[in-house]
Amino acid sequence: MKKLVTFREEQIVNLSLNAAWELLANTNELNKYVGIFPVNFAQFTEEDERIIRWADAKIFKMMSLKWKEHVSEWVRYSHYTLERHYIEGPFHSVFWTIRMVYISENETKIYLEGDFICKNLLGRIALRATIYPQLRRMITYAMEYAKTQGTKKPLGETKVELESTSLAHAISLLKGAYPNTDMIDALEHTICEGSNEEVSEMQPYRWARIHQFDRFASVELFLFANAVGLLDYDWNLMCPNCRVPKGKAAALKQLTDKVHCELCGVDFDLDFDRYVEMKFHVNAGIRKVSRDIYCINGPVETPHVLAQFKVAPQENKIIDWPKFNEVLRCRVLKYNDAIDMTNEVVEKAEIIYSAKGFLQTEIPDAKRFTIVNKTTKEIIVVFEKKDWDDEALTAREVTSLQLFRDLLGTEVLAPGLQIGVGHMSILFTDLKNSTRLYEEIGDAKAYSDVQKHFEYLTRCIRNHKGTIVKTIGDSVMGAFTSEHDAFDAALAIQRGISQLNQKLSQPVKIKVGFHTGSVIAVNANDLLDYFGGTVNKAARIQHQSTGGDVIIHRDVYDRLISERPEIGHLVGESFTAQLSGFDKEVQLQRFIIEEKTSHACGA
Repeated sequence: MKKLVTFREEQIVNLSLNAAWELLANTNELNKYVGIFPVNFAQFTEEDERIIRWADAKIFKMMSLKWKEHVSEWVRYSHYTLERHYIEGPFHSVFWTIRMVYISENETKIYLEGDFICKNLLGRIALRATIYPQLRRMITYAMEYAKTQGTKKPLGETKVELESTSLAHAISLLKGAYPNTDMIDALEHTICEGSNEEVSEMQPYRWARIHQFDRFASVELFLFANAVGLLDYDWNLMCPNCRVPKGKAAALKQLTDKVHCELCGVDFDLDFDRYVEMKFHVNAGIRKVSRDIYCINGPVETPHVLAQFKVAPQENKIIDWPKFNEVLRCRVLKYNDAIDMTNEVVEKAEIIYSAKGFLQTEIPDAKRFTIVNKTTKEIIVVFEKKDWDDEALTAREVTSLQLFRDLLGTEVLAPGLQIGVGHMSILFTDLKNSTRLYEEIGDAKAYSDVQKHFEYLTRCIRNHKGTIVKTIGDSVMGAFTSEHDAFDAALAIQRGISQLNQKLSQPVKIKVGFHTGSVIAVNANDLLDYFGGTVNKAARIQHQSTGGDVIIHRDVYDRLISERPEIGHLVGESFTAQLSGFDKEVQLQRFIIEEKTSHACGA
């Protein structure tokens, strides 16, 4: 006869609630530390109207286990659950919960709760001899982390295998290429002391947050670390709905225009803006990293999801909802129906879902929700941040950096492939009267001056987080992810002309203009290039420049001045122009820039 066996344990640890959650919600690292066996997971599938993963493992290379793993439930900073139903092995089912309760700013109470149904005596023996000690090590894991004030995750029995000579050589090269030794030391410490997961799925922005370094500087550090052989990288292909990787590519040339997500049941078009993320991992010749998987269903796998619930067919599920200072939406996994959460705060609210989707168009921020499932299938309801993960280094961002193009110039798309990039600011420059320059001072001197002018523009654009896409004659096409950076680069170019001219055979003037909008990435003669209406309009706007000024569209001006009112004090004028190739006249803004004796770009 099957009998329920329960396990209960609790402990106060000297960790903040946030720190305890970030540690214990990473179920892959947690399970590895406590000694739970590696697992083979299949993709999500639907069976008996429920969403499950098939999984299997071997204990001590002898006992085979096979089970159905159901979708986990959780509320961030509160609890998460695990549910398994076994087909092979000494257990019938397992239901497991970890709860965390705020005690004080630096204290959290952890509750471990497990319900086990054993098939036979062997299951009961395994519980007491193996599983219970493993579960208690979860408490040990948190307490060991607390001893370091939350600065170093315990590795348990993980053995770090380093090739010290290769590591020292790479670090030496990195110190010769990158000036910030504190950041290099911190990266070396991560590689030497970090867990396998920490060194195999590295996000520069997240690393910067943990170590309190500048985000942009951290990206540059990781790119240099790749160049010297310390780190490698790959491109993660992210589903726009569930926002988890659905594939990887070692190079941009390996990308295709569509990727399939089995959970959401959709094919989606790749987009540099959100759906292609650059992640780094330690070079295999420097540190060997185990690729074993212990859990892939925990909260850390989907950091944008604040809560997730299973709701059975025809069930009314009541949930108490904490206050999150985030812009949220509610979505049903797999079917991808979604509704936004408003700022209105109420005591109670219903969320009703039918075969036709949500019956509401939006929901308030309630203290208690009743989720009503009117369908004949289990639904998975998630509450998620609408904003994309701000710790994801997207292809849009990294390919717009000059350092990326300097170090990874061979990274281009496959010929013929076109991928949306989202909004970019495209800047064009042109050297005024360059033909006359060649006639007046001769080809040799003019060529030298033009090259110095290119070097000057590259510094200005690079110093403002942009990149030179290409040169066209004596013109430059630059790209930025931020129109604020594009504007500042344009100002810097014009303000520093006097210093540039001191190094030239004859003074020059530069025409500058930029525009912002959606662009498409392509392979143009083995170059990562952009095209589209925004690019064409930016080039035509630059043609309106007379030299020594900056020209932008009036819409861009209105956005800039709404956030930076001081721009309105710059000398300028509004005017209307007919751009070549465009039917309608457009409103433009001209800034007449005063040259400065010093500027950010150098000469």
